[in-house]
Amino acid sequence: MNNDELDQAYTGMAQALSRVGEVQAPLFLSILSLSLLARLPDATEAAALLAQAEAACLANGPVANCSAAPTTSPT
Repeated sequence: MNNDELDQAYTGMAQALSRVGEVQAPLFLSILSLSLLARLPDATEAAALLAQAEAACLANGPVANCSAAPTTSPT
């Protein structure tokens, strides 16, 4: 996924969160997270992403520093 696609996905997620509302947001995020974790090739990658998310939450700093797949330059 390139940066533009990531931005589109983030926007879609933000819009969906707005539609489901604050009360249902934790359920939405849990369902989404489990669906995405199920697509990973193995439990090791899932554990690494869970640790990364936990560390970002506990750091009390910016959390937009997630590692994304490398992007290719346009041809």
